[in-house]
Amino acid sequence: MQYEDFYVIDAHCDTLMALTGRSMHKEEKTRRDFFADNPGTHLDLPKLIRGRVVCQVMAIFLEDEQLPHATEEAMAMIDALDEVLEQGGPDFFLARSGAEIHRAIAEKRVSALLSIEGAEALGNSLDSLDEFYQRGVRAIGLTWNRRNAFGRGLKAEGNDGLSPLGKALVEKMQNMSMIVDVAHLGEEGFWDVAEIAQSPFIASHANARAVADHPRNLSDKQIRAIADHGGAIGCVFVPAFVTVDQNDCSLEALMLHVDHIVSVGGIESCAMGSDFDGFKPIEAHVIEDAGQFPIIYEALRKRGYSHSEAQKILGGNWLRVFDDVLG
Repeated sequence: MQYEDFYVIDAHCDTLMALTGRSMHKEEKTRRDFFADNPGTHLDLPKLIRGRVVCQVMAIFLEDEQLPHATEEAMAMIDALDEVLEQGGPDFFLARSGAEIHRAIAEKRVSALLSIEGAEALGNSLDSLDEFYQRGVRAIGLTWNRRNAFGRGLKAEGNDGLSPLGKALVEKMQNMSMIVDVAHLGEEGFWDVAEIAQSPFIASHANARAVADHPRNLSDKQIRAIADHGGAIGCVFVPAFVTVDQNDCSLEALMLHVDHIVSVGGIESCAMGSDFDGFKPIEAHVIEDAGQFPIIYEALRKRGYSHSEAQKILGGNWLRVFDDVLG
């Protein structure tokens, strides 16, 4: 199929872990060379270029053993990205606004946008938020699966939502024009965000629960709430979130989530949030790596989506959100 020009914005990857030597790919024993085309891995600069990715949101994620020194560990991950950016030359740069992503599109370059997955990286207060912002962080997932000082993650015991500190974080982030991410947040916390939010919020990497009944996926009511706030949902490639039987994971299976999110939230609510490098490669997959995003474009067109609609799903909807929130 001859496809038209398009670009991709992917709202979540864990590649920063690989850049600090914490890769989920067992064969990687050292820090990944971001500028090499690494076989058997999800994401590096050559793959992003092949995949027409103009903005890759790169998450700061901390494992349990790093939490006692969470803020320092998170800053060290930004240091690692800074080293890569210094080596990258003109082809790879840090985006801090929607305008800079527009520049990446116009110049056919690759940008990175920094996010935090789990606000425990802030410690137990809002004191470090300004410093993270100054260093380029523009989005924060309030929790990972565990509990933190800001709220209850999806797998933590209890039925509470955001703490008073978590609600204050949402309010301060919105005042600072930062993106609030509800992926991994317990459902009660989700509705706390929906009640507080005065601007778009997102689920950077989640699918539709009606298609695959997994706790990490979103109910129709949640999809609608994100859409009503002007946000978007990044369809995620993790096999367990795509199909109940991970061995049935496929591009076709992901398309069912795309169709459902579009039907419930509208075409402007559906986007991409691969979670590349956040899960182990298995035989059944949506696409092999970031270089294969053109396959998703072709699948969308064959499914009846127009070029304009496919472009919204692959990148345009995130660009709209980034323009609305980041400026």
